[in-house]
Amino acid sequence: MKKFLFSENPVLTYFDKQFEQENIRRERQRAGVLLIFFSISFLSYALFAKTVYQLNYLNGHENVPQIIFLYLAFMTFYELTVWISMKYLLKVMSQMPLVAKFGNASLEITLLTLVMYFASQEYNHPILIVLSPLVYIYFIFIILSTLRLSFAVSLWTGLLAGVEYFFLSSHLIESGTIVSEHDIYTKQMFSYLLKTFSLVFGGLSAGYVAMQIRKSIQLSIERMETQEHIVEMFGQQVSPEVVQVMLEQNGILKAKHQKVSIMFLDIRNFTVYADKHTADEVMNYQNVFFEVVANTVNEYNGIVNQFLGDGCMVTFGAPIPLENPSENAVKAGLSIIEKISKMNEMGTIPNTGVGIGIHTGDAVVGNIGTDTRQQYNITGNVVIQASRIEQLNKKYQSQLLISQEVMDEISAIPIDTVQVGSVKLKGMENEMFLWKLA
Repeated sequence: MKKFLFSENPVLTYFDKQFEQENIRRERQRAGVLLIFFSISFLSYALFAKTVYQLNYLNGHENVPQIIFLYLAFMTFYELTVWISMKYLLKVMSQMPLVAKFGNASLEITLLTLVMYFASQEYNHPILIVLSPLVYIYFIFIILSTLRLSFAVSLWTGLLAGVEYFFLSSHLIESGTIVSEHDIYTKQMFSYLLKTFSLVFGGLSAGYVAMQIRKSIQLSIERMETQEHIVEMFGQQVSPEVVQVMLEQNGILKAKHQKVSIMFLDIRNFTVYADKHTADEVMNYQNVFFEVVANTVNEYNGIVNQFLGDGCMVTFGAPIPLENPSENAVKAGLSIIEKISKMNEMGTIPNTGVGIGIHTGDAVVGNIGTDTRQQYNITGNVVIQASRIEQLNKKYQSQLLISQEVMDEISAIPIDTVQVGSVKLKGMENEMFLWKLA
């Protein structure tokens, strides 16, 4: 995975930290499921054993329920301890050692095998214990091993269960001639080999599922990391469509030349308003105003690069190229003016006027900064010229001025368009031909 928020070092990266936290949460989730299973099994077996005792079905085998009771009680307590410990680990540890997962899996599997062995000694035909429902607990451990998000641990769980089951069956299987169909299960090793294979294959399958879950979580965290990176560069003023395209590019925005339309927007007489109102009133006013601007810009696939207190800079055509950035910029500008006008009429905001300047041209766009801190930047004369055009709105008593380069690319010229003519911009040698759209 490509890192761009943090430099490579021994300290866990953002992804590593998030994944390990998720790993511990999944481990706790697994313990919780087993806790519920063993609790229910303990209570259910208590009712079952009571009935069996009353019907005298256990003559000569009275120790079997006691062994199973102890096992279910211990496992309930053990999984409860693990479940509580995982909650503590989430607060104090950044990761769970892999060896702990192997150790936990080994203990659960081996303890079950020992319980089956000791219970088998109470029967005249010990091999019957490997035909009991206790064997299915192996599969429960294997299935839930997927929550450990480790192919190796899942495979180890299935492999250990298969090996221990095979050796237990080999030790308990009876010898002699098969004289009935029931003897096939007590004296024929083939059926136990099939179950052994099923356990090992179950571990292999669980490992595969664990890998897929891990990849899914990894992708989710990577996308979240990329999204946070995008928000860090652009703030929250990014449309969902733009975010989606940027996510597909993994948020890697290399510097390159790109055709863009730059819009500068200024709130008229903002300083006067700010001097006469409290800080809270000014901030509320800005929030309402810029929400309209940001939503409109998003609608036309632009990006608010930065807020400037009494205005903002907006880019169309970068980082995501647009077929006609000039068209999008002009439509966005006219829409903003229309919406602000309606808000003035409704009294939603104090009477507000705006000045907008738009210019289209080539710019260098891309990330600049260090490994630990990067910012999306747009550099070029097009930015300076757009800013200078906006400043001329006061001189020409206009709300929206555009350059000839923008005019050449829009498909429909607004009815109220007025030719301003060639104008020398501050700090620029060559004159620029401007048009007044509002």
